[in-house]
Amino acid sequence: MAIITDLDFKIVELLGDLTIDKERVRNLHIREARTVTTFVEEWLVSRYERPDKKDDAVYQEITAFMTQHLPTKTEKEGLKNRIVNGDSVVVLDRFTVRVDVSKGKRLVSIPCLDESRAEASNVLLDEHPGLLSGGQWGAGRLALRSDGKDRNVIELIEFRPMQSGQVRLQALIDARQGFDTEEWLRVLIRTMGYEPEAYSENQRRNLVLRLLPLVQKNLNMMELAPKGTGKSFVFSNLSRHVWLNSGGALTRAQLFKNLSTREEGLLARFDLLVLDEGQSIEFKGESDIHAKFKDYLESGHYTIGHDKITSECGLMVLANIELDYRGLPTRPDFIRQLPEMFHDDALLDRFHGIVAGWKIPRITNAHFAQGPGIKADVFGEYAHQIRTASSAIFPYGQVPSLQGDTRDSKAIERLARALSRLFMLNPEHSDYDDYVLKPAIGLRERVRTQLAALNPSEFSPQVKIEVADH
Repeated sequence: MAIITDLDFKIVELLGDLTIDKERVRNLHIREARTVTTFVEEWLVSRYERPDKKDDAVYQEITAFMTQHLPTKTEKEGLKNRIVNGDSVVVLDRFTVRVDVSKGKRLVSIPCLDESRAEASNVLLDEHPGLLSGGQWGAGRLALRSDGKDRNVIELIEFRPMQSGQVRLQALIDARQGFDTEEWLRVLIRTMGYEPEAYSENQRRNLVLRLLPLVQKNLNMMELAPKGTGKSFVFSNLSRHVWLNSGGALTRAQLFKNLSTREEGLLARFDLLVLDEGQSIEFKGESDIHAKFKDYLESGHYTIGHDKITSECGLMVLANIELDYRGLPTRPDFIRQLPEMFHDDALLDRFHGIVAGWKIPRITNAHFAQGPGIKADVFGEYAHQIRTASSAIFPYGQVPSLQGDTRDSKAIERLARALSRLFMLNPEHSDYDDYVLKPAIGLRERVRTQLAALNPSEFSPQVKIEVADH
């Protein structure tokens, strides 16, 4: 218990306003009133909680705010009627803006009103560019406006984001120096919404691998595990820059670009595309999608019609696989439990690493965070920024020189850059090999075992690379 207390004290003292008590947030049961993501839930609690305020009072104020500004589906027509009657209405939602070039309009999607053709001014978008890059949760004021052609449109006239804007990276770099590497791992686990003390050291090391594609651009990974290990929880709750597709068929237009509307697809709009329930996912026009995936995962760009689109979006596939009585995959070629598209060794080789989700236990109440961690929206923005931050601003992400198979070397290098950024460790640090290089090699080795199972004449299960001294 003393270890937990010491860690809690250090988290609050060194990270200050960037933290929130994850247990208190969970105990308020905000999500029983409305379905919102963790980063929205924590923002609401941060806004209303005070040390001297009881949880009941905090809950009442938050639910009153949501009742007024976050309408249910049965209330949406009443809100629209108020707007038509001339009222300006504030709603709390995830607003997303896309630009219709042919009509010169900036179209706003407002999910709680089932509205996809509201409009916004360029001035508003200059103030809040996040609306154009994957959307943003916030309080938006809506009003009715005539477009001068006997047509009324809903306009977003004011917007107050409810997520953190730019995070000062130096503040996190400075705070990190106060933790040793194992303590920082525990901070990351707590930030994810889990309780580090409920997991063994090996389980913590595997659990944190879920964060890698958030902090490294164009990182392609899989996590294969049984049900109930919380695979999708992190991706749906930590960052607005992630799109989680929870099953259902996907089309070329959704993934890459809709040639009819000219709207770019998911891979062009987010930092990370997560395909959940990968074992049962369907692709409409699979052969074309297969070819474009191979092109994109290799090069970071793809061609649709006459358009060549470049993106830094990573791909994460989450899938359930069967385990035996020992908790290990029932078959050595466990990749064959995924759709046939992923049985192509040329496509699989473009994935950098596979997380052994079977090494992570099923979630129980004891696994949920029981103390302070970094706020979800703060971590989401921090991860987004360090993907592209220069070494002068964020001096991590260094890797030693690797020699060997080109794809293995590139994959391990990219995975090691992600781990280096996540742990803020460079090769000269004594913990670098254990926390960065060895896990990166292990992630790639798991890809190699599946490549060898699919095509043993071409692939060996071992990673054969040489690492320069560091």
